Amino acid sequence: MPRTAALEPIYVPVLKGKEGEYSALEALPSDVRTRLMPLIEIPDVPYDYTNDGSAKSLDDHLSGTARRLKKCCQGSPLFLDLPWFEGEERLSDGRVALEAVLADCVNQGVRAVPVVSRKKSAEYLSAAGRYSAKADSGACIRLLVADFAEEVDVEAETRRLLGGLGVADTSSIDLVLDLEDLGLDTARAALVARSVFSMIPAKDEWRRIILVAAFFPEDLSDVDAATVTTLPRREWDLWKTLQKRPGLLPRRDLIFGDYGIAHPVTKELDPRTMRMSASIRYTTPKNWLVLKGRNVRQYGFDQYFELCKELVKRPEYCERSFSWGDGYISDCADGMVGPGNATTWRKVGTNHHITLVVTEIASLRPGA
Repeated sequence: MPRTAALEPIYVPVLKGKEGEYSALEALPSDVRTRLMPLIEIPDVPYDYTNDGSAKSLDDHLSGTARRLKKCCQGSPLFLDLPWFEGEERLSDGRVALEAVLADCVNQGVRAVPVVSRKKSAEYLSAAGRYSAKADSGACIRLLVADFAEEVDVEAETRRLLGGLGVADTSSIDLVLDLEDLGLDTARAALVARSVFSMIPAKDEWRRIILVAAFFPEDLSDVDAATVTTLPRREWDLWKTLQKRPGLLPRRDLIFGDYGIAHPVTKELDPRTMRMSASIRYTTPKNWLVLKGRNVRQYGFDQYFELCKELVKRPEYCERSFSWGDGYISDCADGMVGPGNATTWRKVGTNHHITLVVTEIASLRPGA
């Protein structure tokens, strides 16, 4: 696999492998893209609610994934996870899903690092191990808070995962500590993180350690229509708290990760009954601003023109040159583009968010 010189990542956004997120990455400038290493989750096969079954075959669903990854990451490395595929699902040629996607990544020159977790089958682990040995990519183990429960022998489980990957130690392995939805105040979240840190096996031997957490709500149903609402970025508050208390950290270069402007779990909704409201999710250094309109089926997507006009007047808005997303917001406020659709605004919000987070981390760790 071809390699190019790259800076060590300072940010790992966990992103759903959908068009809005792909396009957000594609629109990043190189100086931002080279400072992050996204963890991209390939979604499950979509469901056909009308016919009560899968909307397409596994082969068709995964076809083209590597080409899209190549286009959006443009040579930069990425973590690749198929969180819903445990290993039993196979393509028509008998390969497990991960094996097929990774083979396509090799053909497309995509620098993927496979992600494994405790629930993955032996076949899944073996596919990840064979690829990582051939591509010299290493691999990534993703552990959740539940994996550190009292009844779980995390050291034994780590050894099992390493054995499934065919490696003897963690020197070529990244570790993602995924706290998922915090649902806690910052002080309690710090206690949870500290407890997890204390149980990391071989904590000084991993290639990288990444702490991921989230607090964005599962949906915006609790946010009133026609309002501007502020939501706390508790995962960022946790990160800043930990940076001020390095004694709590497993290592000083602990990498920050989040779920962008989304909840860790995607809520599956029947599109026939779904009632989506126009909304803009806009990240600020301290919070998220949510500018919410009304039901788009009744009031249309043209609401985004007014939402953008409202946003650009606010002090939290960055100048249009800050990111591609900010430029689109400014142009939409002026009626030059838009109004777009739900995918457009996931691209806008995610692109702005990633740019802001990279800027924030770089300011806190100027030597990184």
